Amino acid sequence: MDLGCHIDGYIAVAAHTCVVPAAPDAPPTVEKEDTGKVAVAAYNAMLVAAAAISAGAKNTDVTAAVERVAKAYGVTPIHSVRMHQMKRYVLDGVKEVALKAPSPDDDMEEKLPECTFEQFEVYAVDVAMSTGDGNARPGDLRTTIYKRNVEQQYSLKVQASRGLLADVDKNFPTLPFTMRHLQDLRRARLGLPECVSHGLLTPYPALHDHSGVVAHFKCTVLLLPSGNTRVTGLDLPGYFTTTVEPDADTATVLKQLEEEAAKKAARKAAKKNKKSKK
Repeated sequence: MDLGCHIDGYIAVAAHTCVVPAAPDAPPTVEKEDTGKVAVAAYNAMLVAAAAISAGAKNTDVTAAVERVAKAYGVTPIHSVRMHQMKRYVLDGVKEVALKAPSPDDDMEEKLPECTFEQFEVYAVDVAMSTGDGNARPGDLRTTIYKRNVEQQYSLKVQASRGLLADVDKNFPTLPFTMRHLQDLRRARLGLPECVSHGLLTPYPALHDHSGVVAHFKCTVLLLPSGNTRVTGLDLPGYFTTTVEPDADTATVLKQLEEEAAKKAARKAAKKNKKSKK
């Protein structure tokens, strides 16, 4: 599940992986050990990356941390997934973080420019991992979500295409939209191919990695003077377990996060008790 919302253009996103039970009253069960392993790896990598995105650090530091987690669990980051800076009405900012550094022998993989994180920035910490080769490809499902590419301009020839683009510019100028939210769906379908082929609309296809099991987690992180703050994201479901142990550096970060969470919960409880006594 991959969700996002905004209030007056200020965006928060989250993604979570769960298991659908066999029946409404049945508990979720994980049949393969690899499923638990890749879920734990992706979730821990998200936590480690969220902690590593701090003021003064570089995007290459975060990539190295994610690769370290993946190596310890024996899984592969999904190559096409990126972490992005977010700004008001901007979902995919200029600063990006790759989950995996490009191979020196592969000229097809895009190498992201190095960047440095700063205070008061907001990031979508997006992690997806696979037990396979990590090459996610579009599947057979029809793409229904698109986003306007405001940097691209082209004089459209088809009237339906011009009408579609006008609707998008008026109602969804910067953030993603689904086709069913358009007023004239028939005209939109006729004009869609020309808008996509010339880069005016960016599709969000449903990707699949048929070589293995995939897990996906995402949270929103604020870089504040008091430290990083995660404002979205759920806890890892208890049915995702693995016998594989994290590396020493990852274990240290996870322990620090647990201690910080315990201290925060204690402060909240003390504050609540103080108010109740009054």
